Amino acid sequence: MPLLEQRDPIAWQGRAENRPYTQVETGGSRQTASDAGMVLELAATIATSPRGLIIVGPQTDAGLCTPLLQLARKTGYPILADPLSQMRGVNNDHDAIISSYDAFLRTEHILTRYKPQLVLRFGSMPTSKPVLLYLKRYASSCQQIIIDPQQGWDEPTQLAEQIFYAEVPTFIQELMHTLDHLESSDSTKALRPLNAQRERLSWTAAWQKMERTTRLALSTTIADFPELFEGRVFTELAALLPAGALLYAGNSMPIRDMDTFFWPQTNALRCLGNRGANGIDGVISSALGASAAGGSGTQAVLVIGDLSFFHDQNGLLAARLHKLNLTIVLVNNDGGGIFSFLPQAAYPEHFEQLFGTPTGLDFCPVVEMYGGTYERATDWATFRRAITHNLAAGGLHVVEVPTERASNVTMHRQLWQVVEHALQETDLPTGDEA
Repeated sequence: MPLLEQRDPIAWQGRAENRPYTQVETGGSRQTASDAGMVLELAATIATSPRGLIIVGPQTDAGLCTPLLQLARKTGYPILADPLSQMRGVNNDHDAIISSYDAFLRTEHILTRYKPQLVLRFGSMPTSKPVLLYLKRYASSCQQIIIDPQQGWDEPTQLAEQIFYAEVPTFIQELMHTLDHLESSDSTKALRPLNAQRERLSWTAAWQKMERTTRLALSTTIADFPELFEGRVFTELAALLPAGALLYAGNSMPIRDMDTFFWPQTNALRCLGNRGANGIDGVISSALGASAAGGSGTQAVLVIGDLSFFHDQNGLLAARLHKLNLTIVLVNNDGGGIFSFLPQAAYPEHFEQLFGTPTGLDFCPVVEMYGGTYERATDWATFRRAITHNLAAGGLHVVEVPTERASNVTMHRQLWQVVEHALQETDLPTGDEA
């Protein structure tokens, strides 16, 4: 039995006032929010919770961006947008989108200072581990609500207090209508503190300033790295990919680097990944399937590690047989790069054999066997030229980005330190002026 101080208070004692651990609102139809009374209760909670967040995890419906942005405007809540949420890049006319949270939520003084009261989550669980730890940190004091149109159980954390089964646009429309009603109702004014609006503005401004500070610190430091850095693949692609392009991210390090370093200039990109089926199998085949579904003119890019590439290299046959377009960015650190971030990397005697698993393979002959071209990037200028040319030419292409696992870990950790220092030197709004 764990010690008293190690016990999760909710897991051991239940929720306050004997409320259900997770209350699921099913209603009679997916087309409507399940219960008008529950929506009214949620609207009242939003009205009295200035420190709120909207988290949008992986989801494929780009049509949800508009209603989610409308909800953010109405509530004043920032949106933490997963790279597979289809919401990054819509920030040109709305600064509620936060995309660098994976970097700044690693900073202890930020975690301590910015305590959320309410979280509304749409889509699947986000990729970011810092987000998960942030939610767990405030599990007992922050109400978490999930809106799930699939009527499933997309809640692996077991932290949500409520799950609404409802179509997202309809749910948001009903919620915003109820919020409008509350704002115009004299009877509810007593529920809202007089300084709630000031606190709400301070909270939102803090997240926006953390976003700007973090992105500037990351981009400036990355540009000064003398060697190829795996995370820069996504900062480069964010600037290179044309509107309408498809970006597919492999698991392990690619999707995590995409989470931290992908800041597209347009939301007219389709961003996909195998987050529901994590692992190294079938990633090339999945990306080729997505390219085929997009049609003959699809400009598709896959970012993948060398082990994932090795495990599905024969999937390249589909590109040859069906004349599909796919440019593969092969991040080749000769092994499983993600394991170098874990504690077992401190035991080199067995690490390479059990976790690093280097292969030492040259993938060029395999790509050429399937009719593709192969190029090794020696610098970022070479990388940019190759990507631009390959997208215009169509067909199958592989651009290898050779990196080294140990130095990749060092550069990532250097970036976290740079972000922490930048945030400490920045005059941030308190976010909790109540």
